[in-house]
Amino acid sequence: MSTEEEGVREKYCGWFDVLTTPLNACSLETYFPLLRDDGSDNQSAHIPLIVGCYQLNESSPVDPEDADAASSSAASSRCGELRLHMIPTPSTSKTEMQFGDAACVLQMESGVLDGKWKRRRKNNQSDAVECANGTPLFASACASGSIHIHGLQNNITDSNTNTTSWSLNHFASTYGQNDTGLCLALAWNDYLNNNGDQIVSSYSKGEVAIHQVSYSGDTNEVPKLEETHRWNAHTLFGCPSEVWTCSFLRGAESVVLSGADDCSMKVWDIRQTQRPVHKVGDAEFEAGVTAISSHPSLDGIFAVGSYDEHVRLYDYRKINEPLSKVSVGGGVWRIKWHPSTWSGKSSCRGKLLVAAMHGGCRVVNFPSLNGDVEEYTIEEADVISEFTAHESMAYGADWISFGTSELEAAASCSFYDRKAFIWDSS
Repeated sequence: MSTEEEGVREKYCGWFDVLTTPLNACSLETYFPLLRDDGSDNQSAHIPLIVGCYQLNESSPVDPEDADAASSSAASSRCGELRLHMIPTPSTSKTEMQFGDAACVLQMESGVLDGKWKRRRKNNQSDAVECANGTPLFASACASGSIHIHGLQNNITDSNTNTTSWSLNHFASTYGQNDTGLCLALAWNDYLNNNGDQIVSSYSKGEVAIHQVSYSGDTNEVPKLEETHRWNAHTLFGCPSEVWTCSFLRGAESVVLSGADDCSMKVWDIRQTQRPVHKVGDAEFEAGVTAISSHPSLDGIFAVGSYDEHVRLYDYRKINEPLSKVSVGGGVWRIKWHPSTWSGKSSCRGKLLVAAMHGGCRVVNFPSLNGDVEEYTIEEADVISEFTAHESMAYGADWISFGTSELEAAASCSFYDRKAFIWDSS
């Protein structure tokens, strides 16, 4: 750890490890713990963590918020990386959590603006994942307008010692056209049953698209991407507006949500995209809508973040006003529900992690979701912890959880200073 990093640690207590990325860190995504069999009687769990990086050039980094500036630069001047770290299970305490060296670094054809692991699809399924042949899949959104899918692979590098390594293997891509603009965000249809695997993506030139993911090969494990829908979703003063975020909605198989720089959130039925089913505009949002995340285990419940520094909780069945909203001290860029919500556990169903740009990170709790009720009422939300060690915009954040609160932390990254931290989320 450098002298500078030691100084930051003295100033901001509560973090366990820090790393510096070679390029500007734009997104950070973690996955469920994976068992790594070392050939002995002991099996240790590792949590995959991917930092997505974007940079225009060394002398003039472009903020991912400034889509116009990034679009005006030649594609050859952009660079990006996916950096994979495997976080091992701490032996005694979460204070031992470390990034370690990168297990794999992929040079991408363009800057990485967003990424998502494929979680699982079946409603009320307790198993953590459902993916091609058991391979965890990661989709990334790039400044070129392209989407890429990689699979996490555990490779045996020495059969005599059972030494293994981790890699990200390329499976499929869609290559953006010149008029597509930047691919700003994407999301898997982790909540649906009947439509197969899909990815929704949003773009700097006002569009939203749906891609169908199908599988082929002898073991039916190789994904293919095919665009099935694309439409103009948001405008501002007659011009295309950057669509910062998009999401499917649990419990509504044909519904897609989008949020944009035009200060609006829109609800779409993908069977008819000429006009939105519903729109929540500047009467509610005081700035652009930047993050939407459907609740993993509650039908119709979703969270929305905005540049106006608030996270709002919505019920799709009563969408005219939020159930709750809370100030998080900075413009919201990413929202992550607590990992236990994927298994339907009620004790942490209202807890989420927020990357709040210049405000750092917050852990927020919506109390009415933490129970077995199906009717949610308007209420106050709580900020239960915060992390402010980032000295630049905090754009990426996700949970690191090995199943108990004693072995749970958060990780986050910031853009201009190229830092990523593991910190105490309690």
